[in-house]
Amino acid sequence: MQPKAPTVDVWQHTATSSHSSTVVPDGCRDLIWHQLPGQRPTWFVTDLADSSYDVPGTAGECFWGFRMQPGVQIDAPRLLAALAGRTLYDAREALPLLHDCMHLDARVDEALASLAQFDRTATAARMLGVSERTLQRLVQGATDRTPIYWKRLARVRRAAQALPLAPSLADCAADHGYVDQAHMTREFQHWLGATPAAAMARPELLSALAASGYG
Repeated sequence: MQPKAPTVDVWQHTATSSHSSTVVPDGCRDLIWHQLPGQRPTWFVTDLADSSYDVPGTAGECFWGFRMQPGVQIDAPRLLAALAGRTLYDAREALPLLHDCMHLDARVDEALASLAQFDRTATAARMLGVSERTLQRLVQGATDRTPIYWKRLARVRRAAQALPLAPSLADCAADHGYVDQAHMTREFQHWLGATPAAAMARPELLSALAASGYG
């Protein structure tokens, strides 16, 4: 299959205080432009997150982010070298360079969509018409993460997004395929660094989970 054009979500943030921000795993990599007050801006490309983490804040610091859809492969060294040699008057001028340095294999896109949809990896592979081993090699080779990583990530993100309207924690766990509430709690702690009850008490965490991402 020919590579398909990946989608990119553009976001912007200016810190109004020195409070830290929580980053949650979303299955995406971002190209980020970052400038501290009085300093020259820098560019960097994030890795896939395996758990949530806090980013220290500085009042007045600015970010532009370009969130690439899950499964995108990017030539980060070439992209960053190209950006280092350019004078940009708006961070969005980096978009043509970003698109030139990334691609998304349609097979990978379909594989990730199937993994998010079906409970079992074997079912996802069967619906794609490939063996589990072929699915494993395809996903691992393109994303450096296993199919299990993607399945667990999709499930915990969906469960967390559904949590505020769920009748109970036990119902939420059952609705999203967890063995029981304790199983869901362990997954929340692994991925989000908080129990389900604690996650509901953190609006900034729920807001981050509502942003674009895998699942």
